[in-house]
Amino acid sequence: SCGRGPTLITMVAQHPQEDKIKKELTSLKLDPIVEEYVVSVAISVMEDGGKSRQLKTTLAPMLEDTCTDDELLTDVCHGVYTACFPDDTGEGDDDETDYLVDCRGIILAYAGKQLLKPTNVQLIRNHRYGVVGNNGVGKTTLLNRIASGEVKGFPQDIKVLYIQHEVYVDLDCTVLDFMEQQQKEGGTEAKLIQDALASIGFTDERMQSPVSELSGGWRMKLAIATAVTQKCDLLLLDEPTNHLDVASRNWLADYLVTLSSTTVCIVSHDYEFLNKTCTDVMHIANLQLAYYGGGFESFAASRPDVMEALPTITESGATAVINFPDPGKLDGVKSRSKPILELKNLTFFYPSADKPTLENVNAKMTVMSRVALLGPNGAGKTTLLRQMVGDLMHDQGTGKHKGEIVTHHNLRVAYIAQHSMHHLEDNLRRSPVQYVQDRFVTGLDKELSKRETMKLSPEEELLREKIGNIQEVVGRAVRGGELSYETKRCGRDDETFWEPLGSLKCKDPYVMKLCLNYDEKLKAFQSGAEVRPCTEKEILKHLADFGISHRLAQSGRIKGMSGGQKCRLVLASAVWNKPHLIALDEPTNYLDNETLNALSSALKNFKGAILVISHNQQFIEDVTTEKWAVEAGQVKIIQTAKETRALRQSNSQGDLEMSASQETMSPESSHNSLADMGAAQ
Repeated sequence: SCGRGPTLITMVAQHPQEDKIKKELTSLKLDPIVEEYVVSVAISVMEDGGKSRQLKTTLAPMLEDTCTDDELLTDVCHGVYTACFPDDTGEGDDDETDYLVDCRGIILAYAGKQLLKPTNVQLIRNHRYGVVGNNGVGKTTLLNRIASGEVKGFPQDIKVLYIQHEVYVDLDCTVLDFMEQQQKEGGTEAKLIQDALASIGFTDERMQSPVSELSGGWRMKLAIATAVTQKCDLLLLDEPTNHLDVASRNWLADYLVTLSSTTVCIVSHDYEFLNKTCTDVMHIANLQLAYYGGGFESFAASRPDVMEALPTITESGATAVINFPDPGKLDGVKSRSKPILELKNLTFFYPSADKPTLENVNAKMTVMSRVALLGPNGAGKTTLLRQMVGDLMHDQGTGKHKGEIVTHHNLRVAYIAQHSMHHLEDNLRRSPVQYVQDRFVTGLDKELSKRETMKLSPEEELLREKIGNIQEVVGRAVRGGELSYETKRCGRDDETFWEPLGSLKCKDPYVMKLCLNYDEKLKAFQSGAEVRPCTEKEILKHLADFGISHRLAQSGRIKGMSGGQKCRLVLASAVWNKPHLIALDEPTNYLDNETLNALSSALKNFKGAILVISHNQQFIEDVTTEKWAVEAGQVKIIQTAKETRALRQSNSQGDLEMSASQETMSPESSHNSLADMGAAQ
């Protein structure tokens, strides 16, 4: 039973049962050296909660040349376990257990590293498993292999659905269209799809809205809807609570518990969520899988030693290191208080919306700004951030947009999207080194050219080739006190024309895209890209600063990387251009404890501006000094940098006064206080 773990830990330390185990092994007539090893392995298996069945599965490959009698080995393993735990009835270790998946002796490796030695994947039908273990032990890799059926002996007659860190979608389609695309093979009727979406909480209006407008919580609900319609036997979820606020996490936990006909496996660092949802725990350690019934709370109580070692998202004390490149001075900005990005009466509508997502927004940032965007899911935080970094067109063709965003023309921006696969989904079969090389092979970031704010549509390309129209931007300078661009016109190749920015803004929208693309060329040059070769040596050095080893960077494939590793790769790639502003949408998701604290430390030391969306309150307090509340289309600055400094000084003074008060306590009063504490405990 799951309560046997702590008892056996004592046994291992004192070895009181070793003689009993050896006595049961006598009939196998083992060599003394082999016998000692088998005893140690048996102790390890039982320490991890294994019983006679797990003992046999683990020992059989080792003893295949020594013991060919399967029945004898079964009796011996049963005798070993019974000798150590005579009071255990053996419940849960019989052959009548209804396993949905029962794969014996599997081996798992990734990027040249062995993750599992011969062990068993055993999932009881309709149970919900929390998959836990230290970072790097192979939790995500195991789910990947199960989802693809690449596990020896995996049943071929069960339906598996894998919901990964992100919902992979065509952002241009509606929710209903996406669901219909997902159900083509299954032949699910449209009425059933609509009923499934409605049962998850989708209204008719939301079903017709673009997937790109969904918040993280609604994207997870969309993914769950696919599980409802496909009626899967095995549901795999990898960090499902990332991007979810408290209400969405509670909804998901409550919903998973209602899946009475589905077996569920959940990888998560959110142990409160696992406690609400799981009937069992699968613990990965020492290259083995160990199973514990009774739920997560029972596991935590029986294995406090394991809980102490598991990674969390709340502990402090980073040992990992992240180093952001120094952006240097922003050319043209002599004062650190001068705005580098400003929103002026900004109003934004999505094409299908009757109400503005953002309305009359006024705000500004300097190179010293460290801003947190706060608000509930769906309030428009990500929309605002994407507008500010140039990832979303202000003019969506509605004719309702107003105001403008003024960005310094030399400002280099790094943007890490909420859904990290936004950058990686087309490169899953490449190594991290290959990904970075391809992304920056020309010195420019290829991801920028994919933005709707910079990529010319086919219609715009035709317009660009029309005689007399601006075809290319070839220069930029301040002329007559105003920023101007040197342009070439179609049909007039022998001459160029200088035009002020104000005039260019009044021309066809594609002209500003040409200007933005030219700006990025200059920014890449100014960031040192021309003297920073995109060689393997340079990339390995850069990735190492973000916790990605040389072996993983060279030999691993992005497809098999864990969520934390993918997020660090995206982060490292995004800051290759030495940005003045780092914009992060939910950066704490998928990060292990050490990397999260290292990121916090790196952002504190970063010599540029920061714009952050996060539900992690401690992270917000650590790295930002301004708080902007986004709700109902409005943006309000609820805490300025000056107010933050005053608050921190006040708290610091209070801590000093408390410390001084404690130091002046008399020995007697100090003794009494400690005594009172002891009594209270």
